[in-house]
Amino acid sequence: MNLKHIIAGLFVAGTIASCAPAITVKYDYDPKVNVRQFSTYRIEADRQRNADPIVGSNLNQRRIAEALDQSLQGLGYKPTEDIGADLIVRFFTDSKDRQQIQSNNMGSPWGWGGWGYGGYGNQVYSRQYEENRVVVNIYDSRTNNIVWQGWATGQLNTKKNERNRDMAFRETVVSIMKNFPQSAGQDYGASTR
Repeated sequence: MNLKHIIAGLFVAGTIASCAPAITVKYDYDPKVNVRQFSTYRIEADRQRNADPIVGSNLNQRRIAEALDQSLQGLGYKPTEDIGADLIVRFFTDSKDRQQIQSNNMGSPWGWGGWGYGGYGNQVYSRQYEENRVVVNIYDSRTNNIVWQGWATGQLNTKKNERNRDMAFRETVVSIMKNFPQSAGQDYGASTR
């Protein structure tokens, strides 16, 4: 193997490592619901769906609940432990094993790898990783219907996040909740970004 192959291989390996999937956030809501009527909330972990032993651990459930509480209070909603809260905020997490495959696309235009003509050959690399998801469902407590749902998908259990999991979970929840109406008493049309 010559120096060009080694350099190309190191470049592709570095590219794969740096291309870890970012956190992707999406949301959905019921446009028929007038959210101006809501001002109080209660947060609950969805115990049936938090099956992942790591991301769904009690430690991470507390981190998510605290971040949700801070986000909602920052938007003007008021927390209550009362059963009569306007909104019930339920969240859960899950994880899936994923595989990323990448090619360096360095094949020669002269066909068959072009080894005699300066081509480098096409090399394919793969990596295994765990994809995590945090889902926040917000229900109208009177009807028990979801009025808003937000979710984030990406890698939360990375080496980079190991030192400060509090911040990783807080940032993930904040990125989800920035799509929720900006303050209590506003409707979706006036508050979405």
